[in-house]
Amino acid sequence: MNKTRYRSVSTGVIVAIVVIIIVVVIAGGLAYYYTTKKTTSTTTTSSTTTSTVAAPPYILIGTLYASSGSYATSSMSEYKGLQLWAKWINQSGGIYVKQYGKKIPVKIVAYDDQSNPSTAQSLYQQLVTVNHVNVLVADFGSVLTAPAVSYANASHILLWDVTGSSYAFFINNPYIILTSLPVSPYFVTYVAPFLHSLNITKVAVIYASNDFNAYQDYFLGTFFKQYGITAVVNESFPTSTSDFSTYIATIKAANPQAVIELGYATDDIPFLNQVAESGTYFPMVLTNFPGQLLPIFLSSVGKNMNGTFTLAYPPLVSYTPNYGPNLTEFEELWNSTYPGTPPNFLSIAGFNAGLIIGLAIQDAGTLNQTAIKAAVLNDISGKITTIDGLFNVTQFGMQVGENPLPSQVWVYPNGTAKVVLLWPPNEATGRAVYPAPAP
Repeated sequence: MNKTRYRSVSTGVIVAIVVIIIVVVIAGGLAYYYTTKKTTSTTTTSSTTTSTVAAPPYILIGTLYASSGSYATSSMSEYKGLQLWAKWINQSGGIYVKQYGKKIPVKIVAYDDQSNPSTAQSLYQQLVTVNHVNVLVADFGSVLTAPAVSYANASHILLWDVTGSSYAFFINNPYIILTSLPVSPYFVTYVAPFLHSLNITKVAVIYASNDFNAYQDYFLGTFFKQYGITAVVNESFPTSTSDFSTYIATIKAANPQAVIELGYATDDIPFLNQVAESGTYFPMVLTNFPGQLLPIFLSSVGKNMNGTFTLAYPPLVSYTPNYGPNLTEFEELWNSTYPGTPPNFLSIAGFNAGLIIGLAIQDAGTLNQTAIKAAVLNDISGKITTIDGLFNVTQFGMQVGENPLPSQVWVYPNGTAKVVLLWPPNEATGRAVYPAPAP
């Protein structure tokens, strides 16, 4: 009979085997832990996971300003408004970004383009390629915004356009958002029905030959046709024009019921002064910028704009915001920061741009440009009212809210002024005096 033989195992060998098993189990567990941690720490989901990637010390806001040149007055007001927003948002710790699970303060990186579009072109590029800003904000107006539009479009960078309202910027362009001023046709939406309400059928229009004013003129002409209004004069002038005597003579010969001059502040000021000083009388004169920069026009034009008409914005118009400070709160913040310099519309426009940018980043929960644009279109547009009115943009970032109101300016002997809102009727604070009183 065969007997099976068993070989005995020593106690030392058994202990060694147990130790090896324990080491293998521990090593496997650690490998799984670190692999899982690495995966979850670099993956962000919309509902449960927050990234542990280190947050940047600041959200960099890149912009330009003009301290000199034709657009300095408007540009500096807008820039100060953006700076004020940065101060306001940083008082609460900055913008909450879900990706980082914390608030991050904002920091403005800015360069002086001196009102030169060519200089602006290179500086916009520098902000992106050298400073690596998270947010690119345009300088004032269409002339200084245009270089940023072309650069952003070619580079697929989202551009926050504060007041560049040229219609051309938004044609099939997914890389721009107009924050604080309506695009050209909506800028003049109320003008034609307002003129029609006064039985005005003959109008003279002169406009500066830049994108901002040229598109205003074009769309104003389409609205005129709807109301049976004829432009008996329709001429352009160089944006740098300072002598309007020839244009005034041409308009006078046409004997219109109303005169509309579409330009920048540097055009409106000499035009209004030269109409008054020439002794020429028109039943109505309407210009763009008294409704945006009233304090500046009071010092530069004064009584020469008494009884003239303009398109009014905040602070001449007051809205009830559902996001950000109301007008009184804004003015208190402004006056405590810039004492002795009253706020104007462009101050509000710059501040409003910051409001929209901050809210978009917070809603997106990331600094990703595509996600921020989606947040604007899906969650903010048409739903947010600020001190600048209803923020409402199309899929291409074209602002169709924040419409200015036709108004009349009255200047008192003591140098103060009152602006009466005239249209639409539900927003009116008074009635138009038309024809306007002679000087």
